[in-house]
Amino acid sequence: MNPAAHSHAIDLHCHTHYSDGSLCVDQLLSHVVENGVKTLAITDHDSIGAHLEIAERALQTPCEIIPGVEISCQFGNREIHVVGLQIDINNQDLNRFLSNQQRYRRQRLSAFAEKLEALGIDGVSEAVAGLSPESVTRTHLSQILVSLGAAPDSNRVFKRLIGRKGKAYVAAEWPDLQEVVEVISKAGGHAIIAHPGRYQLARRQLKELISQFVAAGGQGIELAYPNADPALIRWLSEQAIAAGLHGSQGADFHNPEWRWVKPGHFAPMPSNVQPIWELW
Repeated sequence: MNPAAHSHAIDLHCHTHYSDGSLCVDQLLSHVVENGVKTLAITDHDSIGAHLEIAERALQTPCEIIPGVEISCQFGNREIHVVGLQIDINNQDLNRFLSNQQRYRRQRLSAFAEKLEALGIDGVSEAVAGLSPESVTRTHLSQILVSLGAAPDSNRVFKRLIGRKGKAYVAAEWPDLQEVVEVISKAGGHAIIAHPGRYQLARRQLKELISQFVAAGGQGIELAYPNADPALIRWLSEQAIAAGLHGSQGADFHNPEWRWVKPGHFAPMPSNVQPIWELW
């Protein structure tokens, strides 16, 4: 874990087994409370299944739960993730949109499987068809490939086979940035650029991303998350202030076995940026 990490009571980015997290809802809630989190946004990839479960079960949660989602979209030739916070989980347009995203995710993984089997890796299509998460990701595919002996670990699976330069890569066709921000906004939510330092974008490209995001109605940007580059965060905080964006924070937690990521643990958000929760 990043030695500069601090413990925070507010974590606005985490995942359950409805997407590529390893924990069910009850396990996640217990784990985050153990780590000192008092306000949590569950933000599964293209899924609000965790929030629908909480509502259906009338679950008495041990911390405040912020309804959220993390949506994949396209910015140029890059996949960008936009977190939506304080969304209305019953919004019909949002639910329809997420169902389409989930359907496309399965289609894309099936296309990956065809390419992988053409390379001589048997059993991928059957394993992909049997995946149980509501919203499947390449993380699930990498786990399948490691189990089939195609590579010794997930990092090498991505590098050799399913990453952008991998032999079996299938380019994504996500909705554009503006559409995603509009879907979140119409569902009453606040749109946030997730972990901006992870997209391998030059600062000129990040400025253009922020410009297009604000023009579409986006309201925030994550400025505190594990292993973020301090110099980049300082620069991004300046861009956020100039653009009128609020700051957000979150561990992007997936799995307790990943020792470098703990709920609520990351460097502090820059104090000169207004927090997104001031809008609530």
